[in-house]
Amino acid sequence: APIEARIAELEQRLARLDLRAEAASGNAARAEGLLIAFAARRAVDRGAPLGYLADQLRLRFADGHPNAVATVIAASADPVTLDQLVARLDGLHTRLAGAPDDEGVWTWLRREAGQLFVIRREDSPSPAAEQRLQRARLFLESGRIDSAVAEVQLLPNAASAADWLGDARRFSAAQKALDLLETAAILDA
Repeated sequence: APIEARIAELEQRLARLDLRAEAASGNAARAEGLLIAFAARRAVDRGAPLGYLADQLRLRFADGHPNAVATVIAASADPVTLDQLVARLDGLHTRLAGAPDDEGVWTWLRREAGQLFVIRREDSPSPAAEQRLQRARLFLESGRIDSAVAEVQLLPNAASAADWLGDARRFSAAQKALDLLETAAILDA
C-alpha cells in the first residue's frame, strides 16, 4: 500500500509538471509570435525592409493568415511611412486646394457661386478644400489613415493625388494586417 500511494503521488506530480510544461510552451509560442509581429510593425513603421522577419512571418502566421502576411511583406517591399505621407500631403496642398485643371468657365462660375453661401449643420465639418486638407493632416498625424483618405478623395483635384491615395491605402492595409497578426499571436493557443 505505501508503494502504491507513493506511485500515485509521483503520477500526480508528473501530471502537474506536464500541465505546467504545456502552459509554458504555449506562453513561449505567444511571446515568440508577438515578438515577430512587433518587430515587423517597427520595420514597416520605419520604412525599413523586413529581411529575415519576412521568413519568420511566413513561418509563424502564413497558415492562419496568409493575406495579412502577404500584405505586410508587400508593404515592406515598397515602403512608405506616416511622416512621408504627411510631407507629401503638404506638398500637394496647393494643387489639391485649387480649382481642377480641366475646369471650364461655366463650371468655375457654378462652383464659385455655390461657395458664396453654404448652408450646413453647425456640427457638420466644413466642405471647404482648405478645411478638408487641415482635417486630413490631423487625421494622418493621429494615425487615422482611412479618415484622411476619405477627406482627400472629396477634394476637387483628388485625381492629382492618386499616387498619394494609393500609398495611404497601402499603408493603412499594412497597419490593419499587423493588427490582425498581433491579435493572432496573443490568441495563439
